Amino acid sequence: MSGTASPPLDVPRALVIAAHPDDLESWCGGTVALLADAGVHVHLLLATSGEAGSRDPQDTRQSLRERREAEARRGASLLGIENVTFLRLPDGEVENNRALKIMLIQAIREHCPDVVFTFDPEHPYPPYLSHPDHRAVGRAALDAVAPLARSRLAFEGEPLLAGLAPHRVREVWLFASSVADRAVDIQTTLERKVEARLAHASQTRDAQALRKSWTARSARCGAGYGLTAVEVFKVLELDRRA
Repeated sequence: MSGTASPPLDVPRALVIAAHPDDLESWCGGTVALLADAGVHVHLLLATSGEAGSRDPQDTRQSLRERREAEARRGASLLGIENVTFLRLPDGEVENNRALKIMLIQAIREHCPDVVFTFDPEHPYPPYLSHPDHRAVGRAALDAVAPLARSRLAFEGEPLLAGLAPHRVREVWLFASSVADRAVDIQTTLERKVEARLAHASQTRDAQALRKSWTARSARCGAGYGLTAVEVFKVLELDRRA
């Protein structure tokens, strides 16, 4: 670990690229709330709608998709996020392929984020057993950030990218990383992070137990930094030349 870090509060725009509803809350909800409170416009993009995430025999993929998208919007709103995009790729089957890269390049060029938050695909946490959608989304997001979104000739002629200018992202903050080296103090936003997670009622068996375990997990993460609640990241500072 290298120490604590201030989240990028001095930028106009940030983009969170995640795989499922409730990923944001789990890994960077407290940090995103800090950004939103500072006036940063945060956009959330979800590759899937989490339609495979149920143990209820009454659920269908369609009914769960609708429910989880509504939950994702409620959770995002509690954190100060106004807009959520759903790519609606099949839950559990996400691949780092041409189609996904183009959709992510499109999002980056449309929203022009200064900072992107996404999964660490190279050193995922937990090691060996991280969700395959997490690894695929993180890898595609990094590929889209650099070099594709900033390359004028990348996917030249692709209709989805027509009229969109290249864009350079300044930083990528990787969450769910086994080599995280930055910690953000989220003591002031921990409660909102937990409340946003509880908005995902379809994924919550015992709200009291979840609140207790998430508070304890944040404290464990913060113990090595002398803080009571943190989120941790691997931060990539990219080439900032025009």
